[in-house]
Amino acid sequence: MKLAVNYSNPLIGLLKEGAVKIDLIKCPDWEGMITEARPYGQIGLHFDLEVGFGNTFRADFSRIHKLLETTATPHVNTHLVTPRGFNPGSPAELKRINTLWRDEIQHMRDHLDTYAVALENLPFTNANMHLQPAANPEIFSQVVEDTGCMFLLDLAHARIAADSSNVDVKAYLHALPTDRLVEMHITGIKIHGGVLTDHFELNEEDWTVFRWALDEIHAGRWRKPEIVAFEYGGIGQTFVWRSEYSVLKEQILILYEMVAGLG
Repeated sequence: MKLAVNYSNPLIGLLKEGAVKIDLIKCPDWEGMITEARPYGQIGLHFDLEVGFGNTFRADFSRIHKLLETTATPHVNTHLVTPRGFNPGSPAELKRINTLWRDEIQHMRDHLDTYAVALENLPFTNANMHLQPAANPEIFSQVVEDTGCMFLLDLAHARIAADSSNVDVKAYLHALPTDRLVEMHITGIKIHGGVLTDHFELNEEDWTVFRWALDEIHAGRWRKPEIVAFEYGGIGQTFVWRSEYSVLKEQILILYEMVAGLG
């Protein structure tokens, strides 16, 4: 397994100093950021793709292929979504979104040659209840099975969705397609703006869930992912106040040893 960490200025500072070691710098598909990060390590891309809006049919796959060829990105991620105003009580709407999900994923597979599609689970809270059907683990797992895509597990997203569903987090995770796991994201969660929110530093409970997930992988109950990504840190107003140099240094050192320990 490889450890990836979100691009941030403090991370680049740590890499320049040789204070931490990571395998991949995790970047969105922004050419400017990729150029800035490239001198400091291999790049793993996280695409801003979603299935559920129909936008995949207009994606520039020529550009995606060029980015894949010049980075160390092993698969192409996308996110399972339902649009605002979606009515999960309507059989007609459920049928339409289920067809659209599958058609968009198949469109991706048709245009990506040997690259796998990795479907990421999203959370829902009382602030985005329209995402509840997409975050249902049984529905999500059926989409993965029907399309033959792989699974990108975001542990924080799963924990938030489990909390919103009043379901035990381990039961929620066991209902997801962990036999198709290729990438896992980890980050801390806490109440922010009145709802559970991710992209914070790891606290004791976050570490406990991550250790349990690694135990599931080590025991062979989950497929071993190629990448574990620490999604703390970033740029811009959304992330710059959650990009502490000291936090990154302390937690990356621990994470690298944990991830490397599973090979």
